[in-house]
Amino acid sequence: MRIVFISQYFFPEQFSNNAMAKNLAARGHEVYAIPAVPNYPAGRFFPGFSNRMRREELWEGVKIRRAFTIPRGATALTLIANYLVYPLAASWTIFRCVKQRPDVSFVSMPSPLLQAIAGIFLRWRSGVPCVYWVQDIWPESATYTLNLKNRLLVGALDRICGWIYRKADIVLVQSSAFPDMISRFGVRRDRIRVLPNTAPDTYRPLRPCDAAEQSRQVPQNGFRLMFAGNIGESQDFDNVVRAAELLRDRKNLKWVILGAGRDEARVRELISLKGLEESFHFLGRHPEEAMPFFFAHADAMLVSLKDIPIFSLTVPYKVQCYMACGKPIIAALNGEGARIVNESGAGVAVAAGSPEALAKAIVEMMEKSPHEREEYGANSRGFFERNYSPHEVYGNLERFLQEAKALAPSDAGE
Repeated sequence: MRIVFISQYFFPEQFSNNAMAKNLAARGHEVYAIPAVPNYPAGRFFPGFSNRMRREELWEGVKIRRAFTIPRGATALTLIANYLVYPLAASWTIFRCVKQRPDVSFVSMPSPLLQAIAGIFLRWRSGVPCVYWVQDIWPESATYTLNLKNRLLVGALDRICGWIYRKADIVLVQSSAFPDMISRFGVRRDRIRVLPNTAPDTYRPLRPCDAAEQSRQVPQNGFRLMFAGNIGESQDFDNVVRAAELLRDRKNLKWVILGAGRDEARVRELISLKGLEESFHFLGRHPEEAMPFFFAHADAMLVSLKDIPIFSLTVPYKVQCYMACGKPIIAALNGEGARIVNESGAGVAVAAGSPEALAKAIVEMMEKSPHEREEYGANSRGFFERNYSPHEVYGNLERFLQEAKALAPSDAGE
């Protein structure tokens, strides 16, 4: 198939999009990725990239054509501009760069949902079937992220989101808790499929001796609790820092933070204000292929989300990555993600927004024997292999895209 892969986020940004597009190309498909110029999560262009430099390249068999981009910046205004410009710029990029009619478009959608407008444009212009993969539920994600309070604005956004959802030929969702949130907009249930996250083959169990280089960056004493990913408001680092305050007397507890994000400066300032600098180790952002080597030096991995209703529906991508590496997990989140951590036996899940519960879970994990933590890790890897293996997930994706290709675009004039 000739596939147009539409998403703001792509290599060298660290998203599951990268492995997904790479796998489709490896299966023999012609893949055009139409991302923004990389600027996530810091909100500024990566070194060596701009609206004038490195807009086109071939990466792992994927033809990348980057759309004009306004960086996310550090304010709500620049984030809104980033959201609004991409679908227009991506539509123009598709029109200019993709000369032969694609068989299908695939819109990978962590926020914003507006990315799908580029796929809708292609569907309208050339009759190309469109498949969405929904990671964040809109409009709720937008009203939370942008702190929208105006009823008229929220109501208009709700109608826009409903229109966008109904334009898809197939809607894939990352969690079994999502379908009702999509069908409420009038999308037929037979158009909705569950496609969970997976983790690339690079995520695998490693021993500390396999990761000698990373041993120079990760503390080699005490209990290493590691968080990997975006440092943003959604990850609720306020709750993490409050739990660290409760455990400040446990000098052997090392909080190891891999990643970067819009909220990092504020979080570092909060940690300094609480006098916890010696407990936290910020290692910065690293290539995704290096993550398993850092994980090898962790005694347990941390995943955290705010106590927001829509977050209870999601399973953060990092959960699959942690499981693929066979690591014990401590989760401070609600709903579907917590259910999976508990059901798999991969670790301990506690309610979001409760520093006391998080602190108690950490102490329990610290007091487990190495053998008991190894059992958590084995359960973690086993659950990943049974439920989230790349072979199964990418195979299902290919099948869904072929199914969409065979469909004539429905209600094209809606």
